[in-house]
Amino acid sequence: MTDDAAPRYEPINRQQVVLEPLDIEQLIPEDHAARSVWAILGRLDLSRFAGSVKAVEGHAGRNLWEPRLLIALWIYGYSRGISSAREMERQCGYEPALRWLTGLQVVNHHTLSDFRVEHGAALQDLFVQVLAILQMEKLITLERVTVDGTKVRAAVNKKTFSRAHKIREHLKAARQHVEELQKQEVEQEKRMRQASARRRAARERVERLEEALVEVERLQAEKKWEKQKPCQASTTDAEAQFMRTSDHGLAPSYNVQLTTDAAHKLIVDVAVSQQPSDSLHLLPALERVRQRLGTYPQQAVADGDYTTREAIVGASQRSVDYYGSWGNPGGEQIGHGIHPDYGPRAFQLDPSADEMICPEGRRLRHIKTEQKAGGLQIHIYAADRQVCRCCPKREYCSPQNAMPKHGRTVSLRIEPDALTRYHAKMETAGAKAIYRQRAPVAEFPHAWLKDKLKWVRLRCRGAAKAGAEALWVCLTYNLQRYFKLTRLQTT
Repeated sequence: MTDDAAPRYEPINRQQVVLEPLDIEQLIPEDHAARSVWAILGRLDLSRFAGSVKAVEGHAGRNLWEPRLLIALWIYGYSRGISSAREMERQCGYEPALRWLTGLQVVNHHTLSDFRVEHGAALQDLFVQVLAILQMEKLITLERVTVDGTKVRAAVNKKTFSRAHKIREHLKAARQHVEELQKQEVEQEKRMRQASARRRAARERVERLEEALVEVERLQAEKKWEKQKPCQASTTDAEAQFMRTSDHGLAPSYNVQLTTDAAHKLIVDVAVSQQPSDSLHLLPALERVRQRLGTYPQQAVADGDYTTREAIVGASQRSVDYYGSWGNPGGEQIGHGIHPDYGPRAFQLDPSADEMICPEGRRLRHIKTEQKAGGLQIHIYAADRQVCRCCPKREYCSPQNAMPKHGRTVSLRIEPDALTRYHAKMETAGAKAIYRQRAPVAEFPHAWLKDKLKWVRLRCRGAAKAGAEALWVCLTYNLQRYFKLTRLQTT
């Protein structure tokens, strides 16, 4: 070789067209997750997904994609953090597992997007079938469940929230736009599809604005005080509500409620709520578990947001042993200016006369009983106005009481037996130990959904569609856990 000779490299020709044999079965290994998803779907009854199919043998019509394929695509897609129908369509062209599932074909994103939200009842049935398999293999025991919620951001922008008068203005303009489009005639046949799409988009905008106006009026009707801020709703997803998120932000979101079986951290129930607070969700979650699996769990554990008097009594009525945190069950409220020596605990009850006796020996008669939610009874006792006015200790007992009707009042709270038993139980070391196990179980699926499945924002709009998307994600989670647990059992 001479010193001035140029080095020689292997040429790369990207302009050539090459025909090469392709064995589709060799695209993915035998133990690939896509094969596991396809296999387990073959064990399930998917007939409910075919209820609306119009293309049948012997009649005209275009062939449709098999429900088993579309279900497998979404489950596998969510397992890889793909929640976009357009991205799914794009990856069908090159991702090995998706190519194996589709047999080298590409499924249109419209088909994928519509299928995800159009089969709510069938999807619920599929979720229950998977739970039945998990229960049959004793991976779900219902000996103990946890209930916990997480906020998932809605597919809306904060700037789409408007007040009622603004929504009415947009609605009026949108309706006028629809009328104008309906009057227009399409001059050329090639433009008919575009004109139809514009009219459809205009009608959908009118529908979204009408939903937003209804939601604003509903929120306005629920306002407790006139000084509350004016109600707003999104013009793209009227059912989304501003909620505090895990990053301490405030964003349009939905409250996703998960009920998790403690044995193997499998999700036995999922629901999507517009209510930011968790306080009303415990009993509905227990009812859904019974509907899905035929029985209530033996124990339920939840944090203080769920622990209300109604929840404790309701769980007791359902024979569910409930464990939760309670702020200060024995605390008492002392009115402004009242000396601690004359607080409610300083008054003694005389059961025979149904009267309270104050520290100075005066008697307070029973004036009424208030029935509160959850079985709480509040008995109110009041002293005679003239007696309190002449009492030398008035400045310590009722300094702010103008006494227009009576003197000092004291209330006696009679808690339901279920609550009394609950407080006694939660003082034991065993109950505290059970409650300490809540977080590792309840928060595990939330972390999995958000970190591994990348489910931090919804793709669908509206509470019903958000509920369907939550079912897809939880179904994916349960199958991933199932595959992992069965592998561990066989090794």
